[in-house]
Amino acid sequence: MIEAKINNTLKTLCDGRVSPLVAPYGTSPPYMCYTKVSEVYDDVMGGQSSVEYCFQVDIYAKTLLEAETIKQQSYEKLKLLKPFNITSRQDYETETELYRSTLEFYIQ
Repeated sequence: MIEAKINNTLKTLCDGRVSPLVAPYGTSPPYMCYTKVSEVYDDVMGGQSSVEYCFQVDIYAKTLLEAETIKQQSYEKLKLLKPFNITSRQDYETETELYRSTLEFYIQ
């Protein structure tokens, strides 16, 4: 299961506060959530030859610098999975008063 690979790759970051989709209620920052955005199969005459996954990793922290630093650490760990088409963005969540740094990438 590809989600297990992502979790195992990232689980040492944020003192282990790494969750699929959403963090448990009351999780202290910094924390990280990962989401499988899409799963696309390559079709060939005999069925499917391969699958390409798109993942999004969101890091939430009290400062933008902390979120960006953890995002870079995440990227370094994820390099083992050979990500491609990598994009990055930043945001501020007014409801939680946390900065968010997002890493989106594809893997096969």
